[in-house]
Amino acid sequence: MKTNKALENVTSNQASCLRILLSKNESGQIVFCENCNVAELELGAISVRIEAGTLPILKRLLADAVTRLALYEQEKAIFARESPLYPSMH
Repeated sequence: MKTNKALENVTSNQASCLRILLSKNESGQIVFCENCNVAELELGAISVRIEAGTLPILKRLLADAVTRLALYEQEKAIFARESPLYPSMH
């Protein structure tokens, strides 16, 4: 019986959600529920609910990761150019 009650609560909560599409591209989408004050990040079969106030922090985290990945790839390319193709063996 408790399972049915929990399912009813989930269903009624979903019915009261006012969902607004914030962003969408080929990788997924972000939908905001005004009633819950939660953004839902959907990437394929994965869905993550994020409090609206956390979105700017997540944005900075992702931007930092993008920057660091670009720097890593630049360093890797420089190292590959500077390394001899056939290192001498001693």
